[in-house]
Amino acid sequence: MALLWKLIICFACVPPLIYILNTILFPSTVNNMNMSPMIKPFIPRNVTVSRDSLPPFLANIPKRNKTRVPEEEVLEKTDAYIISTYYYPKSVSLGENAVGMVLLMNRFTQKNMTHYKMQLVASNDANQSLIAIPTLLEESFSSCAYINMVATTNVVPNMSKLELYDGTTKLQIPFKMARTAAPAPVVICMSPQFAAEQWQLFVIHAHTAQYFGAHIHLYITSLIDSFFDLAIEYEKLGYVTLDFWLRLKFANASADAVEPNIHAELRNQAGAESDCLLQYKEAAKFIMFFDLDDILIPRGFTNYFDEITSLYQRHPHIQTFQYTKRELLTYNKPTINDINIQESLGHVWFVNEEDYGKIITDPSKLNSMWIHQSWNVKKNFISKTNYIIHLQKPVDSDSRDPVSYRRSDFDEMKSMQFNTSILLPVQEDLERVINSTTIQEIATRLPKTTYYFHIIYRCYYEKFYRRPKKDSCPNGEGCQLPQRHDMNCVHSNAEFKSGPPMYPITYHYHVNTHWTREKGCHA
Repeated sequence: MALLWKLIICFACVPPLIYILNTILFPSTVNNMNMSPMIKPFIPRNVTVSRDSLPPFLANIPKRNKTRVPEEEVLEKTDAYIISTYYYPKSVSLGENAVGMVLLMNRFTQKNMTHYKMQLVASNDANQSLIAIPTLLEESFSSCAYINMVATTNVVPNMSKLELYDGTTKLQIPFKMARTAAPAPVVICMSPQFAAEQWQLFVIHAHTAQYFGAHIHLYITSLIDSFFDLAIEYEKLGYVTLDFWLRLKFANASADAVEPNIHAELRNQAGAESDCLLQYKEAAKFIMFFDLDDILIPRGFTNYFDEITSLYQRHPHIQTFQYTKRELLTYNKPTINDINIQESLGHVWFVNEEDYGKIITDPSKLNSMWIHQSWNVKKNFISKTNYIIHLQKPVDSDSRDPVSYRRSDFDEMKSMQFNTSILLPVQEDLERVINSTTIQEIATRLPKTTYYFHIIYRCYYEKFYRRPKKDSCPNGEGCQLPQRHDMNCVHSNAEFKSGPPMYPITYHYHVNTHWTREKGCHA
């Protein structure tokens, strides 16, 4: 009998011991983005997770369910826009002779768009041809008519021609070879900039990323012209790759076509993230999906590559790692010569909350991406070993708070202090680069204070934070941008094309992307 009781007690102890060991070894593994109660050792234990950094329509991100269209709302004919198409002779995750496409598709085409049977006809110069039906992945959250979709399939070797086919009509579509090399092992896919003027954040981020071993891939819809000129110089120096992010147009729209910009979620930012992922899928070791105001400083490692490698060594079955954000008080400097990176990033005035974070991944483990995460990853891992410094609302150089109506409460959090001497080489690199005659000339034209930033922020606040509408489509369309004669932008542009009418989807696309300098600045 005594032996029996010992066995019962022993078995009763096993589950708690397993739980304790699991908590110690895997403190941050979560399902459906539930935050772990374990706090980073350098963060106060009373820290809270903030949803204020997100519009209300995103406030319940962990509870998101894929929306399905009722049968009675399905449309007979719809439109779709082909954002980009890439061909991979060899891919670790997609296989040989693979195709990856990013599309903006109308959710009302059928009940569940991931089940749509798109037909691609691929052929080569050896007269080989096949019809492929790609796998479709959806990356969207809100109730917008247009949703970001990624299509992947395998085709013929040495593909030279790719067409969409509806059983009767064909449309030849342009494609690019996916990148096979990247300027750095880690690539930062940066969300599209529009009416952008925060050149100070760009400079700080470019030098920080370069020093810690990353290359920035920056999408641009529109930049203040002097900011664009500065970014071009940084591209020449290898700090950044500038890419086009277009306001979409249907060259030959039908009378009942749904306008794509108004009815796409947050300017189709998810499309840019997915495009960047497909571009660097075989070229980068790791990808970080960040905004311009998100900066990561490695902790315990000298570069990003080693820090991320360490995460995957400890958790090899995890697809994506999410770092939460911590908002840091920051001041814009009026001139490029005034920027001090140690001063900007090395102090400890933080908001005592964690903001919803951003994703880092091994691109071979992921085929599609949304804004803050991928909806096609079943388990997300929130890393507690580091955090993203969020320079969300810089105070202008005239000491004016551009977002006074939504003020953040900062505390001096000494436990967040890190060894700022690691930023000294970053500052030295900045001083070396800006010493050039070309950059010094551009610097005389850079804006000393912001103009569009607080206008756009106020519009977003009114539309998404203060008066959210249920089942609305969140985006920046409709925001008023008062024009000034002394503030002009460089815009991304292209030659827009429409395919022939097809059933049930007519496709639109573009060719010949280019930059245009225009009077005024448009989103």
